[in-house]
Order: sequence, then structure tokens, then C-alpha cells
Amino acid sequence: MTHEERLTVTLKKLVEKLEIKNYEYHFRNIQETIENYFGILIPITLKGENKNGDWLKELIVKMPPNQAILRELGVIKVLYGSEVFVYNVLIPYYRRLSKIDLNQLFPKCYYADSTLNNEVIVMKDMCKEGFQRFSGDRFLDADHIIVSLKSLAQFHGLSMILQYNVKNIGDEEIMTPYISSYPRQLMVALKDSLRNHINIFKDTDYEGFYSMILTNFDHIVDNNTYKASRLVYGHGDLWKENILFKYEDNKPISACMLDFQTTRLLCPAQDVLIFILTSAETKVRRKCYEFFLSTYYDCLQQTLSQHSLDPETTYSRSDFNRDLKTVAFYSFIASNLAFALWLGLEEKAIIQSKNICEEGTEKNSTTLYYKQIMLDIIQDFVNLGYYVPKSFE
Repeated sequence: MTHEERLTVTLKKLVEKLEIKNYEYHFRNIQETIENYFGILIPITLKGENKNGDWLKELIVKMPPNQAILRELGVIKVLYGSEVFVYNVLIPYYRRLSKIDLNQLFPKCYYADSTLNNEVIVMKDMCKEGFQRFSGDRFLDADHIIVSLKSLAQFHGLSMILQYNVKNIGDEEIMTPYISSYPRQLMVALKDSLRNHINIFKDTDYEGFYSMILTNFDHIVDNNTYKASRLVYGHGDLWKENILFKYEDNKPISACMLDFQTTRLLCPAQDVLIFILTSAETKVRRKCYEFFLSTYYDCLQQTLSQHSLDPETTYSRSDFNRDLKTVAFYSFIASNLAFALWLGLEEKAIIQSKNICEEGTEKNSTTLYYKQIMLDIIQDFVNLGYYVPKSFE
């Protein structure tokens, strides 16, 4: 089916669910349609009538791209299974249990389906609620990182609150933690990205770091699950394109989280560290790193306390600090793929860059930029005690 045919079927199911009559829809601006790696986002206006009178909503419809290879590899099943679980199961629990306003934290979902060939999510368009995408350069500034970390802390806190109050929420196998053998295609992509770029670092002091990471890949990935102090329902891919910001006097005051396709049980420190590594330019990260960590943990502590949970026994600051070291190597692996994709250097891979960097001067300068970013991260790991050269524990 074409996208419009799939959209028509989806909206028919939605209006039946919401008991809306005499409905019609239109694309607000076809130029606003966004296609990311695994989703097409279509902004529409839907209006009709229900028992209370006129009904009108500004919506975003998300559906998979028409790429047969993604289905053959099982990618669509994994990603949409996770995101639909978040919207249909996790967030409704969070809304019932939470004492804080969640309307700014993630969009309201009106319809979600993860069954084969029917994968779709219909949610509120938060841009019509005053949110917008970050309009700056590749990296977020400190103010945007701070509000994002506060939202992430609340998201993690809600998971801990749920885990304390509800022992079995059903279908939890969908949230199986990532390990070195699952999901297979993601692990192949992560490992291939390391292997494809390792030669770039042969003339550096940290050539051995890349070799160590590649050699110990399985052990590193599995450690994230088996050695973490605690697992929560984490985001898994928080970066600027998966966040909308609301502003007041040109300063960000809140962050709305999007795209839960990689959500699953993971260590909270993993979400935090990957977000900081991929979102903060080196000089900002080095200047504000400890403040960023304190901002996250203070908000997590506040969220837990508001819900009568003791932060010290639920997830202490020492637990968090210890976990940062545990997840550091995996965070490096994930950041490596993120930057290679971002900069157009993933040419022949399961997950390819959307805009491949052309050969010649542009690619040479881009490669040097990527190289410096990754070397700066390794140097920070050394300074923070996350990595001791010539050793691996």
C-alpha cells in the first residue's frame, strides 16, 4: 500500500476507537513530512464530531518506510514493538501512578498498533503545543542539555516508581535488555562501525583503545546488563532529533521526549552518558560534565522522593557513579556509530548515513572531525577514570 492508503486505513481505525463521526483530514503541509531512519512522520489535521460536539486535533502519524529489507531483517518488528509497548502499556501506567504533570514529557498517543504490516502510531503534534525542534548546530548548548537531562531523570524515575508498585505489567519480553546477540542487526551495525573506522586511529596514542573495544565487544555489551546496579525502562537513543523544546524568553524551559523505538530495560547511566557524549561539544562537556550529572541525579532524587521512594535505597548517587564507569565502553561504541552516521561516514552498513559524505576534500575534513571527536571522548574517559590505558577489567 502507498503511504496515503495506509493512512486512510489507520484513520478509519482511529475514529472508530474514538467514536468520531463525519470526519475528514488534510495534510497541514506536505513539506513537513519527515522521514528518519525507521519512520515516516506525517502531520495531519483530523476533525469530526463526537458525543460532545465538534472534535479537532493536530496529529502526527508515524509509520515504517516501505523498505522490504527492514522487514526481512526483523528491524520493524523490534522497533515498533518497543514503541507501541511504551505508548500502550508504560505511559498509561505512568499517568496513573505519577504525581507530576506528564503532558510536557511525552506526547499523548491516540492509537498505536505493532501487528505485522499494520505498524503505526498516532500522537499529538507537540509543535502545536508550543514545542519545537532545536534550531542550532550539531550540538546542544548547556541550557538545552540541562532541561533534557531533567526530562530523562523523570522518565527513569517513573520506571522505578512503576517497578516498585507493579510487579508484572505483561509482555515484558518486548523490553528484553540488549545483549551481544540481541537485537542481532543492531549489534552487527555497532561492531561493523568500529571495524570500518579503526584504521583512522592507527597513528594515534589510542589505537589500542579501539582494538580493545572491538576485541571485547561481546563482554562490554553484556556488562551493561549483568553488572549494572539497576535496570529501568530507558530511552535508548536520546539525542537532539528525539527531543522537542519549549522556550520562554528564548531559553529552553522543558523538553518533550520522542521516538521510543529503542526503549528497553537498560542501565540509567547508559542513557545519561550516551546523551551527554553525543549532545555536548567537547569544551561544553569538559566544563559542565559534573554539573550535568548532578542535574540529572538531583531531578531523579526529587522525582523519587515525591513518590515516597527513598533515593538512597532505590538508586543512590554512588550506584549512579559506579554505573557510569560500567557503561562507559558501551556508550563509546554507541557514540561511535552515532557520529559516523551523523557525519555521513557509514557508507556500506545495515544502518547507513542518510547523506553520504562525498570523496575528496569534504570527506577528508569530515573524517578528521570525526577522529577528533572520538579521541576527545577517549581522553575524557582517561581523565575521569573510566579507562586506564593498556588495561581492561
